[in-house]
Amino acid sequence: MTTPLSILAVLLHISAAVEAIVFDVPSGSSKCLTEEIRHGAISHASYRVAAESTSSADPRISARVTGPRGEELHLAEAAERGEFRFQAAEDGEHTACFWTPRYERGAVVSVDVQWDTAGARAHAGGTPPAVADDRIASIVEELKKLEDSAQLIHEEMISLRQSEHEMQRLNEETAARIHSFTMLSLAMCVGVAGLQLWHLKAFFQKKRILQN
Repeated sequence: MTTPLSILAVLLHISAAVEAIVFDVPSGSSKCLTEEIRHGAISHASYRVAAESTSSADPRISARVTGPRGEELHLAEAAERGEFRFQAAEDGEHTACFWTPRYERGAVVSVDVQWDTAGARAHAGGTPPAVADDRIASIVEELKKLEDSAQLIHEEMISLRQSEHEMQRLNEETAARIHSFTMLSLAMCVGVAGLQLWHLKAFFQKKRILQN
């Protein structure tokens, strides 16, 4: 059975891999990345055109970053590289979209993005919340609950299977006993009937109703 720590390790590995993302933007379309950011968190990202993976005469990209309400946080047009930094004004999804500045049929521009978000720095209490730690702790707690539930279900299934086998064995023993009792009852009935016939025959012969 997979343990919460092993699943958490996979999640951490995926999280670490997502910090650096390379994706293709076909000319004439856009690609967007979304990050769930808490209020006060500092977000910083850099992006560049990966020239070695680009099939376009114009190796440039345009970028726009918006907040949860659609407010514009960053805008760059026709650039080979760029970066943005902001502090989230509220909780919610922040989106970064990338597109090519002009259409070229069949062209594809590869974009390398590194997006990192740190915990909030300024709160009324003056203590920075460990956002990532809280998320990891909640994930571990949920995984432990799921593992406990799965263990209970597994044990219940084993118990039900054992009860089923015990009931089947009891049914087979009961059927065998009934068969034995039936044969014994039949033999006793045949014996009693034979004794009754012998007694009646002897009685009638004694009264000379029947001849020997």
